[in-house]
Parts: sequence; structure tokens; C-alpha cells
Amino acid sequence: MHKILIVEDTLAVREEIYDILILEGYNVFQAKDGLEGYEMALKENPDLIISDILMPKLNGFEMFKKLQKHQKIMNIPLIFLSAKGEKEDIKTGMNLGAEDYLTKPINVNDLVNAAENIIKKKLIIDKTTTISNTFKNQQNQLNIFSPLILNGVASSKNNVLDLLAWTQKELQETNNFRDSNIKIDKKWNKLSQIKYSSINTNTIAERVIKKINKPSHITITIKTPLPSIFANELMLEKVFEILLQNTINQIHNKIDLIELSCETTEKESVFSITYNYLKINIEHHKNVFEEFKILESSKSIRVKLNVAEKIISHHKGTFYIKTMPNKETIFYFKLPKTINNV
Repeated sequence: MHKILIVEDTLAVREEIYDILILEGYNVFQAKDGLEGYEMALKENPDLIISDILMPKLNGFEMFKKLQKHQKIMNIPLIFLSAKGEKEDIKTGMNLGAEDYLTKPINVNDLVNAAENIIKKKLIIDKTTTISNTFKNQQNQLNIFSPLILNGVASSKNNVLDLLAWTQKELQETNNFRDSNIKIDKKWNKLSQIKYSSINTNTIAERVIKKINKPSHITITIKTPLPSIFANELMLEKVFEILLQNTINQIHNKIDLIELSCETTEKESVFSITYNYLKINIEHHKNVFEEFKILESSKSIRVKLNVAEKIISHHKGTFYIKTMPNKETIFYFKLPKTINNV
């Protein structure tokens, strides 16, 4: 159910609009002045605001300017209400970026049509923005994967396509990105099966530690010898690089020690990265990568963390976190010693 906020200081007008919109099936909220309207918009995040211009505390223009300064609600469309003949007010409102205006007394058909059309437009814009951002993110991930796969060329492309099925899933939902899908298909058609072999993860970790961008106040050590497993060397090296770099970014300027270790069983190896500075709220552990978003990782790091997740997932592995508030955080990823059907 779409939400509409009415901001109007005249009770009779406000209730008239409220009754019309409720009958049309909208979820409607009311505010009696611009300040209350702003606060309610921040709380409810409506799909549309219908606002009078002349109001106490904050007039309609002032409220609209205040809305546009707040990231969460800056793109909510707004319809101004204006008395007949107030052409200058209408012009000012449209110049500020209002979607439309309605004159009082309110015409029922005009109100219903305006609300319906503007909400439809907003939904299209929101969907397009989401798809566009998804596409950009997937392109970034594709760009990170490409050199890894190109360096692991073998004989078949089937498993490569399996790796990047996730890059196409959402794009296939809309024809708007058909051309982009074709470009991605062409790119992957040039790639072959990734090469897997028995690799020494201790050697890989040591190599990453030497080349990673590490400030002098942070020390990275391998606490226990890391095992040999069956995997793709280039991709696993990328996982170590991404996770260690992200850990360093979270530590910032604090003097700290990062420890790598691994526990093994007959079937799997459980790698861990332990560090003291990052405090993660245990309530948010449903999605480990959401944690790093909450902690304001940069956009590029978030993309790379996503890539690390995909690589581990393709190797039939998993991620999880254990944390002791104000003491330490341990970031784990499990990998099987052998991988079937890769």
C-alpha cells in the first residue's frame, strides 16, 4: 500500500484530502504544519507528499528545501496546494522541483489522477535506479573477476558461467539492460574453465602479506601453518588480499595485530582472521557483508567483499563471524579440502 503524507494547516481541507485518498486505497498520514510534515516524512518515508504553501513554523517552500537536504527523503515527490490566482507561488514551487500543483478548492479527479501518476513515475524511477546501481555493481565485480579467470584458462566455459550466474540474475528481469547482457555474454564466451589444483595456502598468504598495502603500525602474522587445499590459486589469493585489506581499513590508525590461522578436519579447513579493533553488533550477523556496509566501508571495498564471498561460495565454502564486544573479532571462512563437481 503506497503512503501519502498530507501537510495542511486547515483542518477541513486536510480531512477532505484524507478522505479522498483513503477511499482510493492509500495509506495516508496527516501533518498540521511544515515542521511536523518534515518530521513525519523522515519517520514514514512516504511515496508522495501533498503540501500547502502558507503554514506556521515552516511554510511549504521551507519544508521542501529542508526535505531536499536529507538523503533519506530528498527524492520524495511533492505536490503543492495553492489558492486560485497565486501564480507566483506556483512558479516558485515548480522551480524548487515540485512535481505538480493543485488549486483549492480541491477537484477530486485532479487529486486522484495527480497522486496516481506521480506515484507511478516514482516507482519507475526507483526501479530504474535500483537496476542501474545493481548493474554498475555487477560490472565492477565482473571487472575484478575477469583477470583472475583469464589467468586460469583451461578447456570449457561451463564452470565460468556458473561463477557469474549471479551477475545476470537481476539483469534478466528487465529489457532495459538487454544490450548489457549481450556484452557480458560476449565477454564470458571468451573465457574457459578455471584451473583447480592442490595449492599451499601458507605460501599464498605470505605472498599477499608482502605485497598488500600495510601501514607500519599494523602487524600481520601467520599464527599456525596454513594447509594445502584443492582450489584455484589466483582466486584464493584474491580472497586473502580482499579480506586482509578490509581488515586493515577497519583498523585505521590504531596499532594492532592481525593473526591468520587455520584449523583442519578430514573434510575441511577453517581459516580465521583475528583482530582487536572492529566492534560488530552481534544482532547483525545474518549477513556478514552487511556488517561492513554498516561500518561504512568504502564502495570499492564493499564490491570486493562481495567478490570474495562469491569466490568462497563457488569453492563450496562459507563465511561467518564471532565477536567479543570491545575485545576482538574473528572472521572465518571454511573451505573443503576437495571440491566435487567443479
